[in-house]
Formats: sequence, C-alpha cells, structure tokens
Amino acid sequence: MPQLLSGRTQPRWWPVGTKGSIVRASLSLLLASAVVPLLPLPAPAAEVCSSSQSTVAETGCVIAALKTMDQTLEKALARVAKEAKEVPSEVFQTLWRDNLTGFYKTSADPKAQASAFRAERRKICAYAKSMAFQGTGYGIFTTRCELALTQTLLDQLKP
Repeated sequence: MPQLLSGRTQPRWWPVGTKGSIVRASLSLLLASAVVPLLPLPAPAAEVCSSSQSTVAETGCVIAALKTMDQTLEKALARVAKEAKEVPSEVFQTLWRDNLTGFYKTSADPKAQASAFRAERRKICAYAKSMAFQGTGYGIFTTRCELALTQTLLDQLKP
C-alpha cells in the first residue's frame, strides 16, 4: 500500500473489517464518553480558564476556548478527509463512506461530521451534568465537558 502524507502506510482510522470489532469500538467510545467528565481538563482550557475568575468571566472564557477548539477540530477533520481521498483504493473509499454514513449515520463531509459531533457532545455533557445532580454551574460544567470530549477526539486525529 502506498504511503500517506504522514508517512504511515495505513491510517489509524482505517475501517474495521469485522462487525465484532465495530461493536467493541463502539462500546469503547461509549465507555470513554461516560468517563471523560471525570478526566482532567485539556491543558488549554485549564490554563486559560481559571475557576478563580468570576462566574461571568469563567463562562466567557470556556465558551471562547470551545469555539477555538471547534475550529481546530474542523481543520483536523478536513485533513483526515483529504488523507482518505488520497488513498488510491476504491474499496477503501467505499468502506470509509459506508462506515460513516451507514453505521455511524453521519457524513464523509468534514463540516457535517463536526456538526454531528457537536450535537452529540452537547447531549452527552448535558446527561453527565444531570447525573452529577448539582444545581449550579450548568453552563460552565457542560462547556468544560465539551472541551474535554473535543480534546479527546483531537488527540485521536493527530497525524
């Protein structure tokens, strides 16, 4: 197989060949999404958005950090899509698209992927907040959760 731009011969996100592997991968993602709120914040948000700020200042800070991280995510997804298009294999292209559109009910378009990720991320973080059962800090909690989930995905998309 020819080398990709990154020098690897096979991308990390290569479609999984067996249904059992897909189920295991899905279960791993589900488990990771349940644990992410327990993990420390990604470095940029933790460094920039101190909880010693006023609530208004902290809220503005985490929202700005999330917007910046979302822009980074869109660029990373575009890079992955570009790498996928450069793989000279019709079989790979079909598997990649079918995996995204069929199993994951999303799109091969990076902007649509980012939008779908943001929607699911909001749901997961709202659910996590409801489990924490604390009445204050909803916006800050959920935005920090969204930052952590986005950082986790960005870490997986690194070249």
